[in-house]
Amino acid sequence: EQYGVPLTETISTVRRWSMACPAMPTCGLAVTESERALPAMMDQLEIGLKELGLENEVFTTRMTGCPNGCARPYNSDIGLVGKTLGKYTILLAGRREGDRLNRIYQDLVPAEEVVPPLLPLFAFFKRDRQEGESFGDFCERQGFDRLRAETESESEVA
Repeated sequence: EQYGVPLTETISTVRRWSMACPAMPTCGLAVTESERALPAMMDQLEIGLKELGLENEVFTTRMTGCPNGCARPYNSDIGLVGKTLGKYTILLAGRREGDRLNRIYQDLVPAEEVVPPLLPLFAFFKRDRQEGESFGDFCERQGFDRLRAETESESEVA
C-alpha cells in the first residue's frame, strides 16, 4: 500500500484473471501491442461486466502480440492474438484446463473494437448459461453461428 501497489482484493476479478505477454517493444517477434494494450481493454470489460452484474464471474482473458501465444491465449475463455499493428484475432471456446483450444471468432479486429462485440456475448451467457458453466464451455456448447446470431439481434435492440 505504501508504494501504491494494488492489493489482490482491490483488483477486479476479470483483471486478476487476465494475462498479457510483454510484446512491443520488448519482444522482437511482436507485431502489435499486448502488455500495454490490455489494461485499457480491461477497463472497458470491467464497466460492461459490472453493468451486466457479472463483475465477480471468472473470465480468463489472455493476450499476445503475435501468434506464438506466450500468454496462452489458445486455452482461455477469451484469447486475443496480435495479427498486425493494432489489430487482433478474437478467439473463444477454449478451456483454461488446457483440454480444448480456442477457435477464431473474429479476425483483424482493431484494438478499440475488441471489447464491444464481447459484451453482447456476456449478456447471452448470463441469460442462457447452465449451472456452473464457464464462458468457454458456453461458447463451445452454443456454437459460433448461434453466438453470432444472438449478438446480432442484441446489437439491433441496442
